[in-house]
Amino acid sequence: MLNPASPTSASCLDPTPENLFYPPKRGDYIYLETPPYQTGESPKVSLARAADASMLAYARFVQQRMVLADLQGILAAAGYPNSQPIGDCFVDGAHTGRGYFASNDSHALLAFRGTEADNNNDKAADAEIDRTPEAGALVHSGFKRYLDSVWGQVTQCVAGYRANHPKQNICITGHSLGGAMATLAFTRLNDPDSSLITFGCPRVGNPDYGNVIDAAARTRACYRAVDNLDIVTHVPPVFLHFYAHPSIAVFWLDQGHTLRISPPDLPSDIDAIAKLPGGFLTTHWMEGLPNPLSEPLADHSPVRYGQYLGKSM
Repeated sequence: MLNPASPTSASCLDPTPENLFYPPKRGDYIYLETPPYQTGESPKVSLARAADASMLAYARFVQQRMVLADLQGILAAAGYPNSQPIGDCFVDGAHTGRGYFASNDSHALLAFRGTEADNNNDKAADAEIDRTPEAGALVHSGFKRYLDSVWGQVTQCVAGYRANHPKQNICITGHSLGGAMATLAFTRLNDPDSSLITFGCPRVGNPDYGNVIDAAARTRACYRAVDNLDIVTHVPPVFLHFYAHPSIAVFWLDQGHTLRISPPDLPSDIDAIAKLPGGFLTTHWMEGLPNPLSEPLADHSPVRYGQYLGKSM
């Protein structure tokens, strides 16, 4: 959560493009303050931990990239002594998925990075909205391509952990594009002791793919967190009829940041789109943004998910 000792931490919640694009600067945020993982813990604790893990996957202090020692140091201090990056985490212009795997003897995190505003390869992956086969259904080809690019590393990390920890929970998580990759990784791994928690996740596949996730959710924790009008959770738009969210539990932060679970009055695509600046849908959602941001854009900020879900514990 925001570091109360930092005089600049409160500004991390301002509706600015910088807060949408990047995590807080060094010292403004304390990652992974949640209690150690416990079987049967409150979903609110799981959500707060995963929100931090997802933001940490960006491996940045605002625009400054972390180095490996920064990432591993934060994870070790939070009780994850074993961690390794996935993909080209610390370079500009990476053309693969990115993230990390972190573990201890009771729990593991598999966290994927979302779209970086200064990476045109990420934006190209977002724009590949044609569908391709996956899990007996159809999914977004750009998201699948990004997961494919690091799948060997993902399976190596999971297999290495499972060799000595056969039943411990693996939480698969991510924000934005990272949430889409986490969703695909969850169904592809099909690990009975895994869970899925996403933040600001776009629609990933067709209704048949949503049914695959819904089936897994009968025996595993599968949560989708949405901050108010977060526009990314409304794309690709449902009126295209090609994409659908699964029917899993939705943890929704309302306009006053109160956490509500699967309320019947969730905002529609039209509700969110109506509050966007003119011409927004004609470009990539990160291009030419106003300052201050409108609600559907500001609500996608990863630090808002971390802070508001942390306070909801």
